[in-house]
Amino acid sequence: MTGNARVGEAFVPLDDRGLNYGDGLFETMRTTAGEIPLLDGHLQRLIDGCHRIRIPIPDPETLRAAAAAAATGLDDGVVKLLVTRGGGGRGYRPPESPGPRVLVSVHELPDAPRHWYREGVRVRICQTRIGRSMATAGLKHLGRLEQVLASAELEADDAEGLMLDENDLVIEGTRCNLFIVNGDRLVTPPVEMSGVAGVMRALVRKMALQADLECREEAVSLDELRGASEILLTNSVLGVLPVTQIPSLNWRRTRGPVTEKLMQSVAELGVEAWAP
Repeated sequence: MTGNARVGEAFVPLDDRGLNYGDGLFETMRTTAGEIPLLDGHLQRLIDGCHRIRIPIPDPETLRAAAAAAATGLDDGVVKLLVTRGGGGRGYRPPESPGPRVLVSVHELPDAPRHWYREGVRVRICQTRIGRSMATAGLKHLGRLEQVLASAELEADDAEGLMLDENDLVIEGTRCNLFIVNGDRLVTPPVEMSGVAGVMRALVRKMALQADLECREEAVSLDELRGASEILLTNSVLGVLPVTQIPSLNWRRTRGPVTEKLMQSVAELGVEAWAP
């Protein structure tokens, strides 16, 4: 079903369910030369997410036009597209006929020095755990408090923090998905119970398949993280980042060949500042 979404409002009313309950979804999209290279993937994930949580789906062409208009004239930046269930008064129960609200904003790129791509980044294992929920797993929903608390643990030299579940399995970063190279395989944690099904994560898996590189979803323990020959982070704004240090695990590597190949493939889409 397509809803009558209110697009581009300048303020959010106090009864908005996204503000009160985190009842909504969002996409954070990299722009390059006034365009959004991964727009199709972001819109599809947003539409799928609306279907899952039963928000009337805003008209896809309206969403596309709003995102494209925001990106116009923006060289390197970020467009954020946010959909809430709209107003609903007090109480958790959703209104019978919700009117979804679409908000679009433009931002500068996050600080990601070019040397991160050449020399790799240091990451931290966060103490804040990420919860498991079949109802919300995989969704880019507005309830990001776990990530906020985990991000508060990071020091100035930490590019990212990795989050574990209650079973000490590595799920993802505070803002990135995780891949490890294990032997001749690329492995990423599953997101059926926890974590976000990232747009860049899906693209990297597709690129691995095209390069005849086996890529699997498997649980990743701290021991498997220690034994990895390469570790990389992905998101749609930063692209692919090589991890070269995890001090708490005494893990240190140089940027590896699988990571380099994926970085170059993604950079050809204009998504990241890849450097040889």
